[in-house]
Amino acid sequence: MIRLRSTALAAPAVAAVLLASACGGRNAAQGAARPAPPPPGEVRLQTVPDFIRVAEVEISAESGLTEATGKVAFDEGRVSRVGTPVSGRIVELKVQPGDRVKRGQPLLVIASPDAESAYADWIAARADAALADKNLERQRRLFSDQAVSQKEVLQAEGDATKARAASARALARLEVLGMSPDAPAEARPSRYLLRAPIDGVVVDRPANPGMEVRADAGTPLVTVADLSRLWVLADVYERDVASLSTGGRAEIRVAAWPGKVFEGKVTYVGDVVDPQSRTVKVRVEVQNPEQRLKPEMFARIALPGVATGPALAVPSQAVLSDGTASAVVVALGDGRFERRTIEAGPERDGRVRILSGLTKGEHVVVDGAIYLSAAASGVE
Repeated sequence: MIRLRSTALAAPAVAAVLLASACGGRNAAQGAARPAPPPPGEVRLQTVPDFIRVAEVEISAESGLTEATGKVAFDEGRVSRVGTPVSGRIVELKVQPGDRVKRGQPLLVIASPDAESAYADWIAARADAALADKNLERQRRLFSDQAVSQKEVLQAEGDATKARAASARALARLEVLGMSPDAPAEARPSRYLLRAPIDGVVVDRPANPGMEVRADAGTPLVTVADLSRLWVLADVYERDVASLSTGGRAEIRVAAWPGKVFEGKVTYVGDVVDPQSRTVKVRVEVQNPEQRLKPEMFARIALPGVATGPALAVPSQAVLSDGTASAVVVALGDGRFERRTIEAGPERDGRVRILSGLTKGEHVVVDGAIYLSAAASGVE
């Protein structure tokens, strides 16, 4: 960085210096012509304070990297948001958030007439099917002895077929509900056990004892996720998409683990550009055996690829933002400074990538940029 040297001025005197500059030098010799006012967005200082420092716009040493920001997310193929297939009332919770569960392990207990009805229907359908089969066998014996007509045999066959279909339908309903058809009669499942469909960690459990639940509500009661593999969803500027491809390597960094690089693989490059941010969604798959990465963490992603042009960078302190646009104050020389709107990319190691608005070799103000930006904008 470069320090512009001059006579020392205290920070509270900046306003006076800027006012004197804007007035065109009231202490100039009598009769001297007043200098022309600076153009809009520019400010001129007769004396540059010592605390104003500038830095040169440089080409990043990592110009071959495409950098992006994003966040850690669940691998949607390894997360299960478990709702209830029966209506009823929650009477017992078997797990707490943070518990590790195995597939088939009970999560909560629901007192459900639906469950009791499903089991009762299965018992009745099974009994009807057995009775129909016995009746068919009896009718066939009688027909062989010429004691009944063929019509009665055909009727018995039809009844047996219908009874078997009803039994199969009742059994399928039990299977959908995850209920055992072999439960003893004294343990009929009026208390329905909602079970974990996968191995994982309970990451959310909005269910509470006494809560009324409905099968058609579609509301998850427990969320179980396998966190050993996660996604990182990155927002990549459209100009960088050409250098990306599925299967490429990615490096992920998060604030919680400074200096730690998590290796990932690009598994998807989006097909649609966001019209507001002009970015494309990129999905990176990352292994997380130690579970250091947590869903919803902010992440910085480096995607090695072919650079499509020089990657300019400036210190992050030089970039000013009002939430909608980014700007810098450019030092033009001879005490002249210009506030310039830029397109800023992601930050990496204290430096911000500049996508447009600056050229190599220009100088931007690092310390004192806020004061100069306000003066250039006409803010007192």
